[in-house]
Amino acid sequence: MLTRRSFIVRAAGVTAATAAVAYAGAGTTFADPGPSTTGLRTYIDGRLVDQNKVVEWERRRLSVAAARLRKDYVGVLTGELDSLLARVAVDVDDVSAARAVLAQARVLIGSDRLRELLTGELVASEAATRATLTASGGRWAMATVEIVSDHGTAQGFIDALDTARVNNDHAFWVDACPDHYIIATLADGRQEVVEVTGGAMFASRFLIEYTDPAKGVVPADPSYPYAVAGAATLADGEVIGGVCHQFRDEPGGGFRSQLEVAFPAAVPGLYISEHQWHLATEFGNWIEAYLR
Repeated sequence: MLTRRSFIVRAAGVTAATAAVAYAGAGTTFADPGPSTTGLRTYIDGRLVDQNKVVEWERRRLSVAAARLRKDYVGVLTGELDSLLARVAVDVDDVSAARAVLAQARVLIGSDRLRELLTGELVASEAATRATLTASGGRWAMATVEIVSDHGTAQGFIDALDTARVNNDHAFWVDACPDHYIIATLADGRQEVVEVTGGAMFASRFLIEYTDPAKGVVPADPSYPYAVAGAATLADGEVIGGVCHQFRDEPGGGFRSQLEVAFPAAVPGLYISEHQWHLATEFGNWIEAYLR
């Protein structure tokens, strides 16, 4: 288990210069987005929502993520990480700058130490997931969001996602949402995800299996010709949910995304509604990145 003392010992000798080298190029996909080129329209429960509300949700989660890391790593790296995250905790009016700070903090900590840092949360969340799965009796609850972009194509966006997955583009995946901690492509093609889902209090770890459609729990909509779908499992292979993100070109140009995530039906309603905002944030940012 990683403790503050062992982290400080292992981090000794890491200077601001080496941290800057480690961070070079990380997080730049979302840190400086420039003006929006998409004209995104986001629909939750079939209703158009103000894009400013999506930004507000991300702003709030930036502070939560910064507080989580700062609490456990306060004072390490000769105070660099503490001061870095303190800026996010105090002021996230500049969302682009706050994204960059959080991205840099993740790089400073590193994926292995993030796993150790979150060990207690992951154990607790797995136990809760198994209990909820049992209580759900094979039923699923869906978090569904639609996003329409005035530009780009469904195939182009699918290609961007596939390239990021194959290349294991950490910055692309993780920096799109404050609640992402690790998203990595494993040697067998599965995607490891460590994130805070929905309205959960703790981070969870699961794997997404894209290669076996038979395991999927989210039915496909035949009106969408493009899809990224798979089952979400625990490390032992038990299916705990799934994703079915579908895309189609719009007649007047641009494309539409229908994004669905299945959770065990016994999760609270707030869990589902919060994950809709999570989906709106991450996919909105991924679409913006694809179009730049």
